[in-house]
Amino acid sequence: MKIERPGSARWKLLFTLKATVVGARARNAPPRYGRSMESVGVAVVGAGQAGLSASYWLAQREIDHVLFERDRSGNSWHDRWDSFCLVTPNWTLDLPGFPYDGDDPDGFIPRDAIAAYVSRYRHFLDAPVHEAAEVLKLRRMDDGWRLTTDKGEWSARSVVVATGAFPFLSIPPVAKAIDPDVLQVHSQKYRRPSALPDGAVLVVGSGQSGAQIVDDLVIDGREVLFSVGQSAWGPRRYRGKDITVWLREVGFGNMPATEEMRQRASIMVSGRDGGKNLNPRAFGRDGVQLLGRVLEADGSTLTFTDDVETRLGEADEVASQLQGMVDQHIAEHGIDAPSPDVETVAWAPGATPTRLDLKSAGITSVVWATGYHYDYSWIDADIFGNRGYPHQQRGVTTEPGLYFVGLNAMHTTGSALFSGVGADAEHVVDHISVAHSQK
Repeated sequence: MKIERPGSARWKLLFTLKATVVGARARNAPPRYGRSMESVGVAVVGAGQAGLSASYWLAQREIDHVLFERDRSGNSWHDRWDSFCLVTPNWTLDLPGFPYDGDDPDGFIPRDAIAAYVSRYRHFLDAPVHEAAEVLKLRRMDDGWRLTTDKGEWSARSVVVATGAFPFLSIPPVAKAIDPDVLQVHSQKYRRPSALPDGAVLVVGSGQSGAQIVDDLVIDGREVLFSVGQSAWGPRRYRGKDITVWLREVGFGNMPATEEMRQRASIMVSGRDGGKNLNPRAFGRDGVQLLGRVLEADGSTLTFTDDVETRLGEADEVASQLQGMVDQHIAEHGIDAPSPDVETVAWAPGATPTRLDLKSAGITSVVWATGYHYDYSWIDADIFGNRGYPHQQRGVTTEPGLYFVGLNAMHTTGSALFSGVGADAEHVVDHISVAHSQK
């Protein structure tokens, strides 16, 4: 099916004329930065899936805009390890006006193909993106906002911040106390087992990234130790369907987000090898040494909590709840589905060490899969609360003309996903359209 470009022919003409007046900003023409301040109706900070989704709806509403991207469109998808695959099926690639059009909707595309999808979307939109242009400061003006970039000054009536769901990596302070002879990398910088020195690897953090990296290392034959936290796992497939399909049917992706959801690590699951479970008990059964959460470090000695079995029990409980949710949905709707068929892993950790000497254990590298954090210190606005997360209602803040798109659990559990970001972007752009029409 052929997908038409957004906007009417009339819009294309008007938008091209507007872009010429403000500096040939459309069609990726280089910006004409000079001494005077450039101006635009809406400035979008970030040109990944969230920023581009906003651009789609801004184009539909014929609102002139530009996007600032400090690197390249969709760059965050390049910052994944070599074997990374999308953890949701390909049919979830559903950005506004640009649904997945490949021949494997139930598969899981690899890293480079994900980045290519975002790049194709940018060119499909013919989006007015200024790449390698970082916004350094955002402050209020009398009639809008002033953006200071590393290429010049801009003013905009409204600003949409779309810098990603997880923009800045987090490494706990305890890492500074570890012997410098041990290589330490964040999961964002991990690429492949061969890039790490020979020896055992300690992976800290049991969200999606940590579990997938453990799997990558195990497949390569490396000795792995896994420090698990408050993460959970879920079945890749259950009762004949991918778990993502069931979650869509029960409306999980549209569930209102809570603060707890924003702080909770993602469920361990993988799209590798056609999709598979990542049960931490199975890792332990197959030879991975499971450890508690890292508490302290002193040179080559690390101290851990003594609660591995408790964490595994909590992870099992979440998996059980997911399956129960699906079972209830099947029963209530009389759906003809196969019986439950998830593998039961009865392995238990027994006694686990709470102190570990890295050198004695042969550990030469640590991968910190400890998540990300927000840093909006470049925005001069008093709207940020716990952990730097902005106060907003579906992307609309109390600061007139300041919006967000693509935050983790911003409005629903799917707000940061390919399949959910477009609806939030449309809501924000509708709000902008009304606000601009009133002046």
